[in-house]
Amino acid sequence: MAIVVQSGRAEDDRPIIPPAGTTGNQNLIIPSGQANAPATLTVYEDPRCPGCAQLEHVLHATINKLQDEGKLRVEYRILSFVDRIASGRGSKYAANALAAAQDAGKFRDFHDALFASPPPSEREDTFGDKEVLLALGRKVRGMDMSKFTAAVRKGTHDTWVNKVQQAFDRQTAIQATPAVFFKGKDLVKDREHPLTPERLTALVEAEADR
Repeated sequence: MAIVVQSGRAEDDRPIIPPAGTTGNQNLIIPSGQANAPATLTVYEDPRCPGCAQLEHVLHATINKLQDEGKLRVEYRILSFVDRIASGRGSKYAANALAAAQDAGKFRDFHDALFASPPPSEREDTFGDKEVLLALGRKVRGMDMSKFTAAVRKGTHDTWVNKVQQAFDRQTAIQATPAVFFKGKDLVKDREHPLTPERLTALVEAEADR
């Protein structure tokens, strides 16, 4: 199930604090994997998007394996528009929690834990309860829970989350999530070649063999 994006604007007067290690124009990207990996995916996803959860369920093990082999780098743009569509704050809170996990060097582990939880419903703002996010953080081995808890409860990266969404709202190329770009093409839109673990592996292996 894909979520169709609606434009809008989020406001927050606090200073913008990007998480550690973010890249790209205005530090809106959370990278995962080696910087010199031969293949790069750009992933647009919202923590409350059921289609994003479904995609992660299918692909996360393959993505992790390819990253561990040094073949794949993933650049995540974490969005929060479902809060506007369905009302609530879970997208924003979860995106801030992902940023807090990035600060702790545990982005991938927390990302996996978050998307491994029961698939979200647009009508149920599960992540609108910060205690749910903290419980997921406690599942991550080695997470600095003192710092993570403070960042989640204070919304340390809320304004950065807003900025990522605002930048997304200004573009017109992507109308729904999840969106997964490889060499300029959205693999999710290719109905002739479904995005399976086998296909992703073949695409990445081809780049690694060049």
